[in-house]
Formats: sequence, structure tokens, C-alpha cells
Amino acid sequence: MLGKKLIIASTLLFLITCSIVWNLSVQRINLYKKNISLVEEITTKNKLKDAESRLFELYNISKKNVIFLRDLIELDLKTNIPIEITQQKLARFLNIDNNYFQVRLIDRNGMEIIRIENKNDTANTNNQYKGDRDYFKKALTLPKGEVYISNIDLNIENHEVEVPHRPTIRFFTPIFLQHEVKGVVGLNLNATKWLDNFKGQHISFLNSKNEVFYSSDNEKSYETTKIDLNQKDPSGYPYYHVRNISHEGKHIWTLYTKPDLASIQSQLSEYKKSTYITSAILTLGLLLLLGIVYMLYKKNRQVNTLNRIVTQQLNERNTLLKEIHHRVKNNLQVITSLLSLQSSFINDEKIKALFRYSQYRINSMAIIHEMLYKSNDLNRIDYGRYVNQLATTLIASMKGRKKEIDLKLEAEELHLNLDTSVPLGLMINEIITNSLKYGFKNKDKGLITIKFEKAQYPNYLLHIGDNGSGFSETVNFRNTKSLGLKLIHMLTLQLKGNIEKDNSEEGTHYIITFQEIEQIS
Repeated sequence: MLGKKLIIASTLLFLITCSIVWNLSVQRINLYKKNISLVEEITTKNKLKDAESRLFELYNISKKNVIFLRDLIELDLKTNIPIEITQQKLARFLNIDNNYFQVRLIDRNGMEIIRIENKNDTANTNNQYKGDRDYFKKALTLPKGEVYISNIDLNIENHEVEVPHRPTIRFFTPIFLQHEVKGVVGLNLNATKWLDNFKGQHISFLNSKNEVFYSSDNEKSYETTKIDLNQKDPSGYPYYHVRNISHEGKHIWTLYTKPDLASIQSQLSEYKKSTYITSAILTLGLLLLLGIVYMLYKKNRQVNTLNRIVTQQLNERNTLLKEIHHRVKNNLQVITSLLSLQSSFINDEKIKALFRYSQYRINSMAIIHEMLYKSNDLNRIDYGRYVNQLATTLIASMKGRKKEIDLKLEAEELHLNLDTSVPLGLMINEIITNSLKYGFKNKDKGLITIKFEKAQYPNYLLHIGDNGSGFSETVNFRNTKSLGLKLIHMLTLQLKGNIEKDNSEEGTHYIITFQEIEQIS
């Protein structure tokens, strides 16, 4: 019975896995189709961008050229150079750059004064009236320095379209003499050479009237396009990639191209073939693989179960440790309260002081346990925050909040374990207590400085001191009967360190080396 159930389960798993494999294969094919379409889109967009860049280059150069011609003519007019000399200069310019086929100087009444074409490089005596042309009217009203750029259209001579057709972009700018408009100068750009760059690239071009000026779809030239550029294939991909270009917002022209659908289909067919072969091979190996996966699943389930148990035990341990630290802190506070209560019945000030200093020592340990049970890290405490709280509490307790005893603390990113924090905290407590008791005995102002540094591993440096009255000459720092100093020396030894008195600064200063005690848990 068990064997039949296992066979049924294995068969179902085999069918499900096969379904997943083939479903993934279909998804991969769809993704591949999307990716190659995206690559083709990027390629075509780059082609369109390159075509636009070429036009921009011609556009910017043409603007500079027509401004150059304007400056040349204005200079000739100012210096009364004969018009024949100006004609020769314009002819030489036209001969240099065969992108332009015509340069003209038109007076303010619309009559051509100079008309030079690059087919003969000489002035044309058949000057024409252009006062009714849109480009003349608009250029004549422009401010000094502005350039009018026409739409791309066919060149017109004597009110008739020139044959053979010549796609033209006109650049005109006004000529001023003594702040008075004298006419306009213009360059006719032959756009044929720019359009010839599209050959073999499957790029088509429409002017701002949607008239076809270059087509890779065999559309009739110079007529309004009949193509819907928003068409999409059954998969939702566009038939055409379109780039609208506008030069200084004057005209909007359209470049568009088709993706290489034949190439996409060929690549997709090859990918389908290889994907289906791979899926078939995977299907044949699934039965063996499923057995291995099942065994690994069982092992993994056992590991997860053990991990959950361990995590639960760790959480319980952390909860217990937090409770222990909380209770230790509470018990230390009870002891502090008992000492305070007991000292209230004592009249001898020296004995009361001993009780009070004992309270300070106990409080230094209580703060550590309080920070641990409030922290997420039960192994280490933020020692800078701890020392700040300890020192601030001592200053407020011994000197009151109105006294100007300042604290300067430097302890960035210092985290110590419990076994190190307690003796080090007691040591700092003793030193600060001595500073407040003796160093600032009759003073309301002062500064306590505490600075931690990382020395050569595994040592730390503690610079601690005050700018108070300093050590009495009768006190032997190394051999003293003072409980506080004895405790400081003992705690230094416990921390595998050394303490030196720094006599280079005013007041009392210590340099203490210590190590973090290895915590056994």
C-alpha cells in the first residue's frame, strides 16, 4: 500500500515538475522575444539618433555660415566695397562647401540684389522678386543676430518647383546698417546629401507637413504619407520606431524606421529549437532528479526543525538574560536605597561619606545592567553612552546641577563586554569621584575630560583627568592608603593594564592602558 502511494506521489510530482519546466520554457521564449525586440528597438533608435545628429551638425554649421555671410556683407556695406567684390566673395564661399547650392542677398523690398548658384559660381543676372515668400517676410522682422530656418521642402524658382527635385532648407538672417534693416542674406542647403545617408538603413523622413522626403517603404516622394506610424503587431510591439526632431522648436520633422522583423523571426526560431531540446533533456532526467530532491528535502526539513529549536532556545536564553540583568539592576538599587536609609541615621559625616561613595560604586554597576536589559545586544554595551550617563550622574549628585562642571567625552564606536565594563566603570567612577571631591573642592567651574583610543591590539588607551587643583604633594600615587586609589590600581591589574599619572597638564590626569577581558559564557 505504501509503495503504491509513493508511486502515485512520484508520478504526480513528475507531472507537476514537467509542467513547470515546459511552462518556464515558454516564458523564456517570450522573454527572449521581448529582449531581441528591445535590442532591435535600441539599434533602430541609435540609427535614428545618428541621423538626427547629422542633421543637427548641418543645421548648426549652416547657422554659423549664414551669420558669417551676414557679417561679411555688413562689413562690405559699411566700407563701401563694390558689390562685384562681394559677389566674388560669396561665390568663393559657395565653391568651398557643396552642401549649399545657392546664396542670396535680398533688399528690404524683396528684390534679389545678389544671387549666386554653385552650378556656375557666378552672379545670376536673372534676379527674382521674393517679397511674397514666407522666409523673406519672417527673416526681415527678426532681431539682429537671429536666424530664420525654413521647413524642408522643394526648391522653387520663378514660382515653379525646380526639376529635378531638390529638397531644400533655407537659412536667412537680416542685415543691419546703422541699426536699420537693409535686407536679408540667405543660404539654401541641399538636403539631398543628408537624405542619402539613409540609404541601406531603412530610414524614412517626413517634414513638418507629414510629406515624404525619403522613404524606405516605397512611398511616393513629396506627398503626404499614408502610413499610420502608431501601428502595432499582434504582440503589442510597434511596427515603426519614430523620432520627432525639432530644431529650436521651429519645425517638427519625423524620422522613422521598421524593425528587422525577418531577423527577429529567424533568431526566435533558433532559440525555440534549442530551448525545446533542452526542456526535453531535462524531462528525461527528472525522475532521477526528483528522487535526489526528495531526499534533500527530508534532510533540509530536519535541519530547519533543528534551527527553529535552536532559535527558540536562543530567544528564551536572551529573555532570561534580560530578566537577570533587570533583577540585578533592581537588587543593586535596593542595596543603594538601604545604604541611603542607613546613612540617614548616622551623624558622623565621614562615615556618611563612605556610605555615599559606596552608593556611587554600586550605581556604576547598576547602570551597566540597566543598559544591557534595555539593549538588543546582551553581550556588549555602548561604552561612550554608558560613561556619559555615569559621569553626568556623578557630577549632578556631588556638585548639583547649578555648578558649571563640564564633561568632554570622546568614545566613538566603543563597545565592551560585561566582564570588562564593570571593573572599568568602577575605575572611572573612582577617578571622577576623586576629581569632584578633591580637584574641585572649592570650585564651581571645571572640566573633566575622558578619551578612549584603540592602541596596538589588544590594548586600549584611556585618558582621564580634570583641570582642578591637582594632587597634594603629601600623597604618594603609587603607595597610598586611600581606598579609592587602591581600588583603581587593583582594577587596572584586573584589566591586564597599567596606570600612569600624566604631569604634563594642569590638574590631575591619568593614562591607563587596559585590555578587554575575554568573556566566558
